[in-house]
Amino acid sequence: MSYTNDEAIEVRAISDDHQTIHARIDIPKDTLLGFFDGKAMLIDLDRQSELDDYWWRQSVHLKLIGRKLLCLLPMEAPAGIDFLNHSCRPNTRVEDQLYVFADRDIAAGEELTADYRTFDLVPQGIRCWCPEPLCEI
Repeated sequence: MSYTNDEAIEVRAISDDHQTIHARIDIPKDTLLGFFDGKAMLIDLDRQSELDDYWWRQSVHLKLIGRKLLCLLPMEAPAGIDFLNHSCRPNTRVEDQLYVFADRDIAAGEELTADYRTFDLVPQGIRCWCPEPLCEI
């Protein structure tokens, strides 16, 4: 189970099938917000389509080794920090592929986001929802 700083973060449902995380309180820059974990696996990228798409999207990329990806796959349903969504203008940063920190002071109520392109080693190949016309994650 991933660690989430529950004093600072709350999960909010924004639709029946989509959740986000928000600052519960004002969060100072460099605060540890959480970290990811899971079952370590070496995935053959030429056979990645054999994984369920949902769990693939939840994977944490650790290292590329040729056409194989060392990653963490969740062992249980996502919770807390696992609902960190993408933004091209994020307010958090992910260090060492695992640890999520506030990248600036974050106001209570603000959605917490990270730029997936900075820590996903295998792009998802989907269009980003930001206003930039050619942005892809």
